[in-house]
Amino acid sequence: MDPFSKPHGEQLTDGAKPSEESQTDMLLRLIEENAPNIELYKTGQRYYDNHPDIKDEDPPKDTDGQTDEDKPDWRFEHGPHANLVDQKVGYIVGESPNYQHKNEKVMKVIEKHLGYDFDDDLNDILTAASNKGVEWLHPYVDEEGNFNTLEIPAEQIIPIWKDRKQRVLHAVIRHYIVGEEQRVEYWTAEQVWYYIMSEGELQLAWYHGVGEANPTTHLNGESWGRVPFIPFKNNSQSESDIWRYKTFIDAMNRRTSDTQNMFDESTELIYILQGYEGTKMDEFKKNLKYYSGIAVSEEGGVKTIQIEVPVKSSIEWVEELREWIYEYGRGVDFKKNELGNSPTGIALRFLYTGLDLKTKQLARKTIPAIKQLLWFIFEYEGIDSNLAEEVDVTFNYNRMVNEKEQSEIASTSQSYLSEETVLAHHPWVDDVEKEKERKDTEGIVMGGEGDGPEPE
Repeated sequence: MDPFSKPHGEQLTDGAKPSEESQTDMLLRLIEENAPNIELYKTGQRYYDNHPDIKDEDPPKDTDGQTDEDKPDWRFEHGPHANLVDQKVGYIVGESPNYQHKNEKVMKVIEKHLGYDFDDDLNDILTAASNKGVEWLHPYVDEEGNFNTLEIPAEQIIPIWKDRKQRVLHAVIRHYIVGEEQRVEYWTAEQVWYYIMSEGELQLAWYHGVGEANPTTHLNGESWGRVPFIPFKNNSQSESDIWRYKTFIDAMNRRTSDTQNMFDESTELIYILQGYEGTKMDEFKKNLKYYSGIAVSEEGGVKTIQIEVPVKSSIEWVEELREWIYEYGRGVDFKKNELGNSPTGIALRFLYTGLDLKTKQLARKTIPAIKQLLWFIFEYEGIDSNLAEEVDVTFNYNRMVNEKEQSEIASTSQSYLSEETVLAHHPWVDDVEKEKERKDTEGIVMGGEGDGPEPE
């Protein structure tokens, strides 16, 4: 890519709708330009679903270029990509995020909408974002008047940005297929157009509701005043994790598959023929198989060579590839036993360095996305939507700790740290507020045993 060229998003903004181009022509052009991105999105998802490139390779051929049905064709599929993605997502949202705001009404609204169901949705969204580079969430009001959200696959969305940093949407194109019908939707801050693509042309359609206007508003004659799509980005480049180590996974799959193929073939000997009276190797194999012998001249003979499978070198190479995958994938390789049975906090922090670096990039993109979602929630609930920016969103990273060391630090810190801080960092406390309630009920005093509740 030319370093002096404009970013793709800015190019889309500039070219969104030239004066001489109709809206439908613009949509068709941007859909065509976006087509190469769809395969990029699908690659990470394929590898997560354990469908790497090796599964789609051509079968082995014989000397005539025909498929050789007798040749071993193992296709091993190693899944470190799924392990790394699940490790990262579990690390950041394995425990529910925390939301804090000084306004009690705001907190009740957050608890109403961002409960267990949203935690589950967030896990799926961040998994998809890690695979594709970005995933989208569409807030809407359903037919019963309830606020709801819908996860939209990245391959269906073409964003048109207002700004170079890609923080404010100008519009969104959604292109997807239902049955044999290609649908195209064009969403702005105030309206939405519904189309069907037929023979390369766009025609207005009414699959969103018979008798409804087209274009129409976002909901019952009203609109959000903002494009109702929220990007959950994996990083600043909206790039999938797979591209950091895909070639290593491909090499691992190929090496282990080839080694197994060699094992299967090693049961057969290589025959060196001297004075063989036949003309084709196929004929030789057939005679050997059915007659347990072959005809050779008086001066001829047959020698054999046993195939040696390079098992040791293959194992060493696969281990090297595995280390590279975890190094460049910034994951924690728990297979290594370099820390001993009771590693210190410093050693554990060192172990998690790469994962912390990768996950914090995801967190920096996820927090603004959650605040955008809160903006729509507050609009729906009739709360000042600007308060969404004031909500403090934090993640409870699911890191392995030395519990004894953490407990001792918490115990010795009680004299100069607040009770809430000590409890928040204690390894046995999952919910600070509930733990404070238990302490009050049992009459426990920080730093002492307390008197306990008075007898009745």
